[in-house]
Amino acid sequence: MSKPQTNLRWSTSLVLLVSVIIAYFDRLNITLALPKIAAEFGWTTEQQGEYGGMLFGIFYLAYGAANILLSGYGERIGPKKSLLIIAVLWSTFTAMGAFFGQILSLFIATRIFLGFSEGIHFPMMNLLTKSWFPDSERSRANGLWISGVFVATILSPIILVPIIESYGWRTMFYLLSGAGIVITLPLIYFFIHNSPREHPKITKEEEEYITKNQETELDSDVSLSKLLKSKVYLLAFLVGIFNNMAAHGLTSWLPTYFTEGRNLPFSELSYAMSVPYIFSIFGILIWSYLGDKTNKRVVLASIGFIMAGVFIYFAVTAQTISATVIILSGAIFAVTAYTTSEFAIVQKILPKQALAKGVGVYNGLTTLIGGGIGPVIIGQVVSNTGSWTNGVLCLVVFCILASLTLIALNRILKY
Repeated sequence: MSKPQTNLRWSTSLVLLVSVIIAYFDRLNITLALPKIAAEFGWTTEQQGEYGGMLFGIFYLAYGAANILLSGYGERIGPKKSLLIIAVLWSTFTAMGAFFGQILSLFIATRIFLGFSEGIHFPMMNLLTKSWFPDSERSRANGLWISGVFVATILSPIILVPIIESYGWRTMFYLLSGAGIVITLPLIYFFIHNSPREHPKITKEEEEYITKNQETELDSDVSLSKLLKSKVYLLAFLVGIFNNMAAHGLTSWLPTYFTEGRNLPFSELSYAMSVPYIFSIFGILIWSYLGDKTNKRVVLASIGFIMAGVFIYFAVTAQTISATVIILSGAIFAVTAYTTSEFAIVQKILPKQALAKGVGVYNGLTTLIGGGIGPVIIGQVVSNTGSWTNGVLCLVVFCILASLTLIALNRILKY
């Protein structure tokens, strides 16, 4: 069936994109505020590694647990209602982080609740994407809202660092809390619908195009317990762990690496943090197009991880910060080959009736393990060696392991 004249389905991905940007601002705020928080508490370099790793890791532990425990419930009440509820909750706990920020134990508690609040965000967005897009558009549809991760990473230092400098990190937390209520909630309420048939303005032509071009399920009777015993699912799961170790390790520690490891003035952090992630946008556009065009998403992702590992090695061993920033741009570009393919691969493996729980378990455990352990490993390497370079070099190992696992996955999935 030819493409319809209308493109209402893409409004779903655009709203999800905005929700991801604001949600990731709430995650990334701690990475940008850490140097100021550390100065306020009087932490040494070793304590920054220990306590910073704890603040980063505890969020992802809670986030991962919520994916596993709450995704099925989110599917039962519907993705739209679920997104509305969690947007209110993550905004609330971001504000509470500012309010209780002077007491470390309570500050850590707010990060735990923030992680729980954001936990089912990605499973619900996957459910919407599989309902609203045929397989031939899935890399681009996923890539559009996933690009919010990189847009947030680009914009957060540009927007948030000046706020921290002028008004303090607590004010920044309060402003982000307000953005969730004022921007995210209305967009979800007015523009998100659980399926094409529920949208009051969709044309019959576009609805038929979406439903008739959905791929045939690989196994319509598959259960979640069966998936957990599936080699292809477990290999995809392992890749997700290594990816989260690299991705969250990088975003968590890069600001502190620049300010503490490379002695970059905090006021110049916007440039160093934003420039590399600008190239992620080009990566999203190019790799998502290649993924849909060639249907070789696993191969492209494997190549991307090898490229990223090489770039990261040369970036951290570069003599100047300018060279580090330029080379890191190549690494960020390369790793988006997997970013655009990750959920398309998972959506390919999972039948629709197991999608929310399957993605919840996948995203939950990969984040719980990878996002929880990756930043902690880097923090411990810094704490034990006193070297920020050694810590960041852990990312090279994570990328190599991800690439090798993707090669094994491709022998089975051929996707």
